[in-house]
Amino acid sequence: MVRILLDRELRDLLDLPKVVARIEEGYQADSEGKVVPLPRTRTETRGTTLAWMGAAIPSADLLVFRSYLYDSDGQDRGHQVVALYGHKEMELRALFLGRLVGNLRTGAAVTAALHLIDPSLGDVGFIGTGYQARNALACLVAVFRNPRVVAWSPNPEHRKEFADWARSALGTEIALASDAEGVLAETSAIVLVTTSESPVVTQPMLREPKLLLSINSYRRPEIDTLILDAARVVWTDSVAQASGPGTLFSDEERRSKLRPLMQGVQDGSLRERSSTRIVVNTGAAWEEAVTAQLLFEMAVERGVGAEMPIPPDATQSRIF
Repeated sequence: MVRILLDRELRDLLDLPKVVARIEEGYQADSEGKVVPLPRTRTETRGTTLAWMGAAIPSADLLVFRSYLYDSDGQDRGHQVVALYGHKEMELRALFLGRLVGNLRTGAAVTAALHLIDPSLGDVGFIGTGYQARNALACLVAVFRNPRVVAWSPNPEHRKEFADWARSALGTEIALASDAEGVLAETSAIVLVTTSESPVVTQPMLREPKLLLSINSYRRPEIDTLILDAARVVWTDSVAQASGPGTLFSDEERRSKLRPLMQGVQDGSLRERSSTRIVVNTGAAWEEAVTAQLLFEMAVERGVGAEMPIPPDATQSRIF
């Protein structure tokens, strides 16, 4: 039996603290070597690109892949498909049609990282105020108690829309900075959620050690490479993904600095504040695996989604 799940059906099921907690468990599994990342691919088809990513966590009996399309401008406009399998029996458990799984796991992963590093975090800055920032902020205020939030993005209208949305949708007041340096000056933990093709945080802006968490820095240089080079360690949700071809960590010297995020939590190095700490969220597919499994469990419990029976002999079917 496979369950077909649509975004509009899943929104009413969302329990953001549970999603964040499941992502935290995934960080632990990744640091223990229990995650098998599948090669990420992007194939251009004359104006439209098909992207594909996946991961398996055999110890949790999970295998997931997600496919989606984006256009020549890099805009993700196509329908997304997330397929959730049981790893051991290789049965298809659910198909998620829409964008919710991918968007949700990004925001939850950002919040989970911050919560693992500092469960009592009192302030956080956002550089970028788009939909990814909204996803991260929604998860953040669901887990932390009344955090002080400061935000900035290049477009004043977008900044105001972000603050208005936070007030109406989340009941959270956002302070708006006049520039990126203002966010760095007023907060100790900064989340970079931009689409910038050039650094938005540079070495001269870091007047004191900070915690920088970037969701784009593995392929877009949100963080000045001088900062990456100067860092003693760079933590990530997927060492394999962050050190892959075409990333900012492709050379041996930089790659050797990469460590699983959970390792930094366990040995205390991520809580040490004498130098700038960098966490890179690469969009690891294991995050989608654990998120999809949790949503599947919730959907089964509440009877949400359409069930489609798969005959026992489906894998043995022959045309003739």
